Parts: sequence; C-alpha cells; structure tokens
Amino acid sequence: MVHAKEHRRLIGASALALAALVGLLPSRPAHAYIDPNSAGQLYQFLFPFLIAAASAIAALRRYIARLWYRFVNAVVTAVRRERPRSQSDGDS
Repeated sequence: MVHAKEHRRLIGASALALAALVGLLPSRPAHAYIDPNSAGQLYQFLFPFLIAAASAIAALRRYIARLWYRFVNAVVTAVRRERPRSQSDGDS
C-alpha cells in the first residue's frame, strides 16, 4: 500500500514539474490561419473515416465480449468438472 502512495506522489510531482516547465518556456505567437472553407473540406473528408473507425471498434467489442464469455464459461465448466451446457438441457 505504501508503494502505491509513493507512486502517486511521484506522478503528481512529475506532472507539476512538467506544468512548471511548460509555463516557464518562452511562448511565440503562431502566425497560423486556417480558412473556414478548408476546415469544412477537412471535416467532410475525415468524418466518414471517424464513423467507420467507431463502428469497427463497436463491432469488435461485441465480438471480443462474446469470445471472452465463451472462454470464461469453458474455464468455469472445466474447474467445476461439469458437462457443458447445451440448448436441449433447459427443455426437459
């Protein structure tokens, strides 16, 4: 337990040191401009890819969850030395 507290304290100190370093660095203005029409085109280009990536993640999440459930069920069955459940067990 003491180790975890020391680890959190070290992370907090590191974050504080990084924030101080960033705050003390000289800042220069970024003379940058993005045209609103360019941003719209960029959005229209990237939005379908973001939607496709989110859909793929959602689909994989369900697939991985089903595989995990099967694996856990197999391990529990093996540990308890039961025979695997089948669809017909609940009918009789």
